[in-house]
Amino acid sequence: MTQAEEALTSRQRQRQQTRSHILAAAADAFARAGFEAASLADIAASADVKKALVQYHFSTKEQLWRETALHIWQLRNDAIATRMASCGDSELPRKMREGFTALLEFTREKPQWLWFMFHEAAAQGERQRWLIEHCLAEDYRLGEIFVVEFQKQGLIRAGSPLHLLHLISGALTYNLLVAPSTRLTTGVDLASPAAIAEQVDLLLELLRP
Repeated sequence: MTQAEEALTSRQRQRQQTRSHILAAAADAFARAGFEAASLADIAASADVKKALVQYHFSTKEQLWRETALHIWQLRNDAIATRMASCGDSELPRKMREGFTALLEFTREKPQWLWFMFHEAAAQGERQRWLIEHCLAEDYRLGEIFVVEFQKQGLIRAGSPLHLLHLISGALTYNLLVAPSTRLTTGVDLASPAAIAEQVDLLLELLRP
């Protein structure tokens, strides 16, 4: 590789790192404050870059919001797919356990994807429609396929795939949203590895036919 090629690769790597820092800061800001209240100036400060650099990478606040949503959804999907892919085709019970555990662990580390949904569900506007089209519709499609497949294998009880999907999703996310208050009230840390493992065990037992 020539010096010019090395320099280009270094610049590309630095550019990608900058984008990643901005996206991470934007995820925190949009999840915490919502689209309207989050500002590019605050996002830039959190990412430790100039506001002009944020606008260089993302021409509008709307574009930044959309790319942030796609970014965090992709991170979540990759985390789940990687864990499930570690199981063999014949290890279906383990595959289901790994999928549930991956979603719990990802939500513990990056709860922003949930707050994206909550903010836009309340807003009921163009961003909600965009989020449904580009993120949530696929979640529903793949989620129902997941439920139906494991119903066929005798691992999930009979019932509406949509209703079961909502019950599973709630069981795998709500407890982490209330984990801080639960810890203060009861002393139990719902986000600990041991608690996550127990929650997955209980959910699998409840779903069993």
